Amino acid sequence: MGVRIPHRRSLEMPRTNKHEYEAAVVRIQEENNRMLMRRSRYFMLQLAIEMAEANGRELTENEHNNALNNEKYLSNYTMSDEDM
Repeated sequence: MGVRIPHRRSLEMPRTNKHEYEAAVVRIQEENNRMLMRRSRYFMLQLAIEMAEANGRELTENEHNNALNNEKYLSNYTMSDEDM
């Protein structure tokens, strides 16, 4: 798909007690939600490109950027591959 594969830091988190286990579960949920948002942005961009081609035109750079940066699909939290 051309999307970066995130590092799953949640898989490296310790789970020796209940508190650590709960923290790992929350991190797993956040990472899964973020990956779902990335897939949604990608498919939204593909749909926009297909719609533009069906109308006999190309997607402008502004339209391309708007599809990737739609506020409904952005997250306030960086994912583990963006922490650096």
